[in-house]
Amino acid sequence: MGKQVYNNKGFSLLETIGVLFIISVIIIILSYNPVKIFDKYKERLAVNEIVSDIYKVQTRSLVSDKSNYIHFFEESNKYIVYCDSIREDRYINADGLSGTGDRDLKFRYNRGNVNIANTILVKFKNSTYEIIIHLETGYITVNEK
Repeated sequence: MGKQVYNNKGFSLLETIGVLFIISVIIIILSYNPVKIFDKYKERLAVNEIVSDIYKVQTRSLVSDKSNYIHFFEESNKYIVYCDSIREDRYINADGLSGTGDRDLKFRYNRGNVNIANTILVKFKNSTYEIIIHLETGYITVNEK
C-alpha cells in the first residue's frame, strides 16, 4: 500500500466558521446607528448655547447700568439677547423650539440678579429640555425630560 499525500492548501470547515463568525460580529457592530446619538449631541449643544447666552447677559449686567435682558418667544426657535444697548437675534440650532407653555418670557438682569424665576422648555425632535433659572442665586439648571 502506498503513502497518501494530503493537500494542505485549503481551509478547514472550522476555520471558515470562525472567519464567518468574526465578520458577522463586525457587521453587527458597524450596523449600530450612531445618528441618534449624534442628534442628541447636537440638541445638548444647542441647549448649552442658550445657557451660555443667559450667563452672558447675567455677567454683563454686573458692570453695566443699562438694561440687559434675554427674551424667549413661545413656540419659536428665535430669542433675543440684549446687552449694553446691543440687540442680537439668536436662533436655537437643531430645530429646537422654546417656550413655557403659555406666554413669552423676558428675563431682565439688574446687577447680576434676575427679575423673575421661571422655566424655559426647549423642545426638539427627540427630547425636551428644561432650563430653570433660579431667582436667589442666579444659577441655571438643565434637566432632560
